[in-house]
Amino acid sequence: MNILFLTEEPITFSGTMVRGGQIHVRNVIEGLRERGHNVHLVDWNENPETDFQHSIAPTLRFVIDPARTVRQAIGVGRDIDVDVVISKTRKTYIPGLVAANMLNVPHVVHIGSSLDPSVDGLLDRFDNASFVSRIRAPHDAYLVVCDAISRELQQRGINPERIYDVRNAVDTDRFCPNPDVTLNTEVSERLNGRNEPVLGFVGGLFDYKGVFDLAAAIDQTETEPTVVVAGDGPARERFKAELGSDGVFLGSIPYEQMPAVYAAFDALVLPSHTEGLPRVLLEAAATELPVVATNVGGVGEVVADGETGLLCPPRQPEQLAAGIDELFVERNPTPMGEAARRKVLDEFVWAAQYDRYERVLETVINAN
Repeated sequence: MNILFLTEEPITFSGTMVRGGQIHVRNVIEGLRERGHNVHLVDWNENPETDFQHSIAPTLRFVIDPARTVRQAIGVGRDIDVDVVISKTRKTYIPGLVAANMLNVPHVVHIGSSLDPSVDGLLDRFDNASFVSRIRAPHDAYLVVCDAISRELQQRGINPERIYDVRNAVDTDRFCPNPDVTLNTEVSERLNGRNEPVLGFVGGLFDYKGVFDLAAAIDQTETEPTVVVAGDGPARERFKAELGSDGVFLGSIPYEQMPAVYAAFDALVLPSHTEGLPRVLLEAAATELPVVATNVGGVGEVVADGETGLLCPPRQPEQLAAGIDELFVERNPTPMGEAARRKVLDEFVWAAQYDRYERVLETVINAN
């Protein structure tokens, strides 16, 4: 197949990336190319690295860069005799659709986040309405990462026959119980010598990630775990103040060191108000960590309640506290973590995702 990916995010094929969406694009492109497919990329990037990467140096992300994306996609598509165009991010949904129509090939959009995010104010509501309107354009197929997003699309009138679940994936060699990675000295010293359970949080520090619910829950726990936070964001200072001595803040950790960070945890906590299918859950499971998580989005499709972790309702700190205490007092975290890794190995490895992409794209191409 001749495949063209579009994304507004810069992709590197030689360096390290942190954002899950970027990692997804890079790995899928490399994986499908290794299987013999002719995959090319148009991204918004100052520093393209490969001959199959046709980057646009960003100038103005509204109107101008989307228009340049259309022109670039049409040119590349004609050069490679493209069979299908995949738009990965929201600012490329309409440019990808226009280019695919001009090239007379099917257009596929990838949706990795909830259509019902937490909104705060008029600007957020306008942004989400714009997102949904782009999704409702006449695309040929929709790639989603969980059943929860599929249901949200169907609620907005999208034909279920055009929706395909490709899931997410994790590198189970990199993320494993005994990773071949060591923490830097500063981080290692901050985590060593703690007798209480270590509960890890990985992600952006935003209100919708439930960080303040987590701080309130820790105040109500009997086990009083240390919360080790890997990530940064606008809620950091308030979250840090509310956790007080119960929190250890590592800031943003280089992605290559994250397997060692997970290995230093006893469990992961994910108290989000909204999610798609969080990559951190897959990384933690691959490291044999049980989780305590809110049952939102596709979380329940990764976490088997009582088997690989514990689920609780969102925005209820008392329920979150009960789940944390149950995990550390009433449960044995070790077999739960082992079961979590087995689930990931069965369903969420990259090779399985490449299989899903091949099947879906062949179906979409043959149907048009």
